[in-house]
Amino acid sequence: MKLVMPKETQDEIGKEGIIAVLEIEDEKNAVPLANALLEGGITVIELALRTQAAIPSISLIAKEVPQMYIGIGTIIESGQAAAVKKENGVRFGVSPGINPEIVKEAIVAELPFAPGIATPSELEQAISLGCRVVKFFPAEGMGGLSYLKSINAPYNHLGIKYIPLGGVTPDNLTSYAQFGSVLAIGGSWIASKDLINAQNWKEITKRAREAKAVFWQARG
Repeated sequence: MKLVMPKETQDEIGKEGIIAVLEIEDEKNAVPLANALLEGGITVIELALRTQAAIPSISLIAKEVPQMYIGIGTIIESGQAAAVKKENGVRFGVSPGINPEIVKEAIVAELPFAPGIATPSELEQAISLGCRVVKFFPAEGMGGLSYLKSINAPYNHLGIKYIPLGGVTPDNLTSYAQFGSVLAIGGSWIASKDLINAQNWKEITKRAREAKAVFWQARG
């Protein structure tokens, strides 16, 4: 079965370790935000399709900050996977939950994709569709790292990789990073909506730099 997220995409995400999860409400902030993250060492983003500014922001970042590896989040409606695949610079897609029809649309569109899972049953559904990389969401709300290790145990031999998101903070980042089945961490605290709207690029750069340092120190 063809993998929904090819190895080369996994490798690109895994070598960075941190994914900045973004919600942009005004596209004029897209390029300065991407540059602030880049200055802090973060080159992978998950830009949520929750605002009117999302699609224009994709185009702006792809054009002005080509070093950024762009992922699109909140792909939950029919047609979205194909639509974002057409945008220049989009490398992968993510959803908060698992909808088999959305995963199949991503496969048809040839958009590398990681659906969200929270239970063993959802994980098995993802596996049956060819997914070997999944978002673990909401990570802390479901029980955190100890829960993730528990649900992973019966499937560990399949080499499933996880992107935890939801409640991950600088306080628990190290423990997640030390778990070998974690491909990368999704962090919304790095560039929160409030920081973006306030155009506090220095703080975003600071948080990005700190997150990368903590992650790779934990990884040894």
